[in-house]
Amino acid sequence: MATQPAPWWKQVDDAARLIASAVNAAAAKAGRDGVYSPPPGQPPPRRRRRAASLRHLAEVIRTHRLAPGVTVDKDVVGAVLAGDRRQLSNPVVVVAVAAASHRIAGVPFVRVDARRLVVAVARLNSLVQAAEEADRRAPELLPVRQPETALAGTVRPMPLPITRAGVPSRTARRVRLLIVLVVFAAGVLVGVTGSRLATSSASVADPPASPTAAPACRPAGESGPPGAVVMGLPGTPATGSAPADWWANDLAVGLTPAARGFVAVVPAGSTLPQQLIVIRSGITLTAGHHYRFDFTATGDRPVDVLLRIQDRTPPLYRPSLVQSVPISRVPCRRSYAFTAGMTSRTTGEVTFQLGGQGAYTVTVADAVLVETSP
Repeated sequence: MATQPAPWWKQVDDAARLIASAVNAAAAKAGRDGVYSPPPGQPPPRRRRRAASLRHLAEVIRTHRLAPGVTVDKDVVGAVLAGDRRQLSNPVVVVAVAAASHRIAGVPFVRVDARRLVVAVARLNSLVQAAEEADRRAPELLPVRQPETALAGTVRPMPLPITRAGVPSRTARRVRLLIVLVVFAAGVLVGVTGSRLATSSASVADPPASPTAAPACRPAGESGPPGAVVMGLPGTPATGSAPADWWANDLAVGLTPAARGFVAVVPAGSTLPQQLIVIRSGITLTAGHHYRFDFTATGDRPVDVLLRIQDRTPPLYRPSLVQSVPISRVPCRRSYAFTAGMTSRTTGEVTFQLGGQGAYTVTVADAVLVETSP
């Protein structure tokens, strides 16, 4: 006969079913109303594929980078829809599957939708912790029957040893003196060791932070830093590859290429910066080499966008530069120096992550990436 789970785990199961049902409802709507389309740059499949299948949801998550830092394949998507508590405990995965379902169905996935799922996952994790703690404490709460022999009979105190005139013997005095000396020596040793540890830890300097941001806007018309151009103006080759231009990961972004940059009309409805990205691909970076990225940006209202110069290999998209960039109505030329954290042979990219801030328009011009020194 199967063992019944403890009552406190019922709340955990109910919370997990609630999250799974919400995500399943979005996936079912995507299956009814959506249409399968292959990832950008790939030919249509020979066989017709069903919209919002496990494979399709995983493709959308990977193509639009809805789960940064997490590998989400069709098995993970299936586990979320099946109510696997191990996957439901990760808010990034849950939000990614829901966002992909909305995208396939053509339904906006707004900040409130993502926030609702994040709160539900946080509640699930809290209930799991409480249930695990209850499991640990359960044996302590059971009454323990005392043996009858412990309560029976007469308890007689043990007689205390009587020494001569209450004066400790010479051996006892020596033992006490030895204990005092040992305690004193241990205290001195601990003090010396602690001071050495503090000195050694203070002598190890923290590595310099990367990136290093310019404190203010650079003068207009200032020439760029000397060095090898890794990424120039649109249409120029990126370190030996074919001419590259800016592109967006989502057709909802109204991207207009310009002679010296781009204009992006960002729609409302996104919840995370990485949902709407403008990208320049084909960049080569070498681990340990030093670079500087200069550009001029302006917007129709003040916003903070996320600049990432990174490797495009999933699932980590390991960055060499991550910087929040303030943008206002006044054109400002920014400059950021950094050291590449890994080698990217034409798999590097410069990205402006624009989502999560409502509707606005941003213009980026004269973006140049230069290797200043190896």
